[in-house]
Amino acid sequence: MPTQNQRLQQIDQYVYTPEEIKNFRLDEAINEHPLKRRPINLRSRLAYREILLNTKASTKYILPGQMVIFEYPNPKTADELEYYDKTPMTIFFGLTRDAKNNIREIGINIHYFPPFARTRVINSIYEVFKLYYQKYQFNEPSHKVNKFINWPVLKRLCHKYKIGFAVKMYVPMLRRNTHIIPVRLWPTAFFSEGHFSKDTLSNIMTYWRHWKP
Repeated sequence: MPTQNQRLQQIDQYVYTPEEIKNFRLDEAINEHPLKRRPINLRSRLAYREILLNTKASTKYILPGQMVIFEYPNPKTADELEYYDKTPMTIFFGLTRDAKNNIREIGINIHYFPPFARTRVINSIYEVFKLYYQKYQFNEPSHKVNKFINWPVLKRLCHKYKIGFAVKMYVPMLRRNTHIIPVRLWPTAFFSEGHFSKDTLSNIMTYWRHWKP
């Protein structure tokens, strides 16, 4: 299993054995990752680079439970949003319909959480659906459909963990350059940051530093 003393490229190219997958702890992998002690802007650039080098843009449908990073520069409701992420890193939970009955993809954009909360959110999702991730999405993403990761489940998670503000709907035709991220790369993807329009990352981080639940 790769350690924090190895180069980032070695970690991201590493293929886990079945026994290592069984014993994998996502929170530990994030905490021991070499990007953790880098400045935010630098580690984000490095994380994006590694994700793009180690995955291929996909034209396949996104399946519930998959983590993806993609370009979304022109949201349909951009004028109504206080700010928005032009490169979401989202765990999708399937399809839904908006108020006008249009089909939308729905999921949790991890970029909306600051690092201290992001660890808890992403680790909780992994632990809830661990068997699926270990079997079908770990070293390489599989397009094996599951029936237990869906929008009703997401609503229950939102209620339990109070994370509903990060749930976003996306117009499938506006999403581009989509990369599906296998679980082995989640610790690296964790350190990517959104490219926010209408506001800056520093302002959003300032908000979180003063936020109280």
